[in-house]
Amino acid sequence: MNYFTIKRSIFIVSSKECYEEFDKIDKFISILNKSNIGTLIEKVQKKNGRNGYNPYNLVAAIIYCFSQFKSSLREIEQLCVFDLRVMYIMEQEQPSYNAICECINKYILPYQYEIFTMVTKTIIEEFNLDITNQYLDGTKIEANANKYKFVWKPTTFHKKLDIKIKELLLSMDMEINDKNLIKSNELNEKIKEYVIRKNIDINSIPTGKGKRLTKEQKNYKLAYQYLIKLLEYEEKERICGENRNSYFKTDKDATAMVLKEDYYSKLSHDFHAGYNIQVMVSSELITLYGVFQDRSDYYTFISMNDLYFKYYNEYPENECADSGYGIYVNYKYMREHNIGNYVKFQTWSGEADGKRPQLFYTFDDGVMCLNTCIGEEVPFNYSHHQRNKKGKLYKFIGCNACNYAYICKKNLKNKDLDYRLYELNTDYELLKEQARKNLLSPKGIEIRINRSIQVEGTFGQLKQNMNYERIRRRGLEKVSCEIMLMCLGRNIRKFFVLLNNDKIKSNYWEKPNNLKTEKLPFPKQKIQKKKAV
Repeated sequence: MNYFTIKRSIFIVSSKECYEEFDKIDKFISILNKSNIGTLIEKVQKKNGRNGYNPYNLVAAIIYCFSQFKSSLREIEQLCVFDLRVMYIMEQEQPSYNAICECINKYILPYQYEIFTMVTKTIIEEFNLDITNQYLDGTKIEANANKYKFVWKPTTFHKKLDIKIKELLLSMDMEINDKNLIKSNELNEKIKEYVIRKNIDINSIPTGKGKRLTKEQKNYKLAYQYLIKLLEYEEKERICGENRNSYFKTDKDATAMVLKEDYYSKLSHDFHAGYNIQVMVSSELITLYGVFQDRSDYYTFISMNDLYFKYYNEYPENECADSGYGIYVNYKYMREHNIGNYVKFQTWSGEADGKRPQLFYTFDDGVMCLNTCIGEEVPFNYSHHQRNKKGKLYKFIGCNACNYAYICKKNLKNKDLDYRLYELNTDYELLKEQARKNLLSPKGIEIRINRSIQVEGTFGQLKQNMNYERIRRRGLEKVSCEIMLMCLGRNIRKFFVLLNNDKIKSNYWEKPNNLKTEKLPFPKQKIQKKKAV
């Protein structure tokens, strides 16, 4: 007896739930139409030849699948066959994973930033979102590479090899330039010159054990070995570039980084191939993304803001970020472009908890310490070398009788001296003071709390909810396209949420009217004990 029916004459779907979902998809398609990304697809679309899958429907289906946490080509292929929503977008066309991959590489990858910003700006205009405050943060995601096959930049070995090459060339009576590293093409020319001058027949040089070589033949063979090694070092340095010191053989654009968590063992104690992912968030929408090879966040700040200006035609009015971005170069950039500085500096956490308070205060006339002692500018000596180009050395007198010496001279080697030398960049200190005032103001408190909610929450959704812990594609350009689709999918999910909300908030925490300016803890005085004479 058959209890289950195998063949059905008709297939009926539940009307209410499906039509509600199809209505959301129609609004999603209308957003894509309003954004005019179809004009970008039209530029690449074939005008001659056999018609393939509808590229407009396929691009929409790919973006929708990424919004549903499906980012692999096989998963998207299955959704095109079995998911009613994707079938509705594709008009029941069923592309293979090869066709989906070709669509991404052909239509999306060349215009990835344009597609992302055009759709995002359309959502912002549709719901009249406020993007005055931009929140910047970054994370590291493991690359699709063999984590044990990484190559270090051979800077030290290259210098040692250069010394050996120059010593050999001197013994061969060749002229050399001691200032610069010799290049492979220069060494090759010198070897050719030596072969002609000494009349060496390179094809008749004996090989094997027991064969005697002349001095000229030995020099030629050694120089040739150095040339092969020099070519290897130059190739590795070319792949690494100027801003990084490692790469991986299976993904040469990935950099060796220490991640918070290993994709395989869930531990973090070794170098892994990774990319530095930066995002700017406002009103819980990702307004911009960036993929970098830097191991730190310091120098990604300017690049992200340049990209923002390129695609939004303006700089952010206010920008908030953690202390990983609070360096002098970034502060100067914000001042030059009139960006509201809500970026924490590197010593912010120490000042906030009182463990490392501010020791020196900069004002128009000079520098003052905690004990209100005005510092005297002195020249640098052999024991204090200038660390920064714009740094100045100041001398503060009367440290033995100072009640703040227990903090100020805590990490000094010689604590018995009655003075202290300290290097300061006064311009940097003034910029830090401006950032300090902004961060401690009621508006700064509101921005700081919203930063922790919005940008940290965005990474939590991408890495935990969307289970995006490891990049699938290889190469900087393709990885950037994949990150774009993940971020755009995140924005489309937010778009679906906004459709059902009557009240739309740009700030998820709004400051109360009676909120006062925050004050950092000031160190207490500790009376110095007089030493017995």
